[in-house]
Amino acid sequence: MKSIFIKVLFLGCFLIFNITFGQEKSNCTVVDNESNGVYIGKCKKGLAHGDGVFEYMNGKYMYVGKFKKGKKHGEGKLFSFIEGEKKLVKEGVWKNNKYVGKKPESKQMAYKVQKRVNIDRYTVRNIGEGNKVKFTFLQNGNRNNIEDITIIGDSGTRFSNAYNQSTSEGFENVKFPFKCRVTYRTLSKLKFQTLDVRFEILIIEPGIWDITLNN
Repeated sequence: MKSIFIKVLFLGCFLIFNITFGQEKSNCTVVDNESNGVYIGKCKKGLAHGDGVFEYMNGKYMYVGKFKKGKKHGEGKLFSFIEGEKKLVKEGVWKNNKYVGKKPESKQMAYKVQKRVNIDRYTVRNIGEGNKVKFTFLQNGNRNNIEDITIIGDSGTRFSNAYNQSTSEGFENVKFPFKCRVTYRTLSKLKFQTLDVRFEILIIEPGIWDITLNN
């Protein structure tokens, strides 16, 4: 009974792929050491290309995933059928029919800007090893004469200094992840109105961070 259910389920998957991709299995070739089998999926110039399903003729294995020029290429899963049970054998990335390993994990984001108000543009750079976060405030390429500045961080020691026509503010000896909120007031570029500025950032990766806010 279990074996019949598996076959019915498998047939249903075939029908879904056939409807979705609109390809005839007889017109699409899979290039493999054991090329005899049944393929349902996308084709290009007579070869399996794109998303598809290939069941080997021996009935023991089935590959579900990406193909390129007839070969398993890209992300996919290989299943086995043993005594009517479908089991996952491999999952990851294939290259030219060879399994090369699991899908690489996405690199964790280094930082995330959570809010920005009345800021034309900003740059965020990690310039070296350390535990410091520095803000520089510019307008039209020169020092911005900001007012009523407030910088709140969840760790570290506050510092403030001026150099080279610009002002830097920030924190030293911070612990990461580090969350910070900056607010201040500044004149617009044309000096016709006063803007309330707000910038919030979460920095995850340790380092010396140089953040420039332009108004």
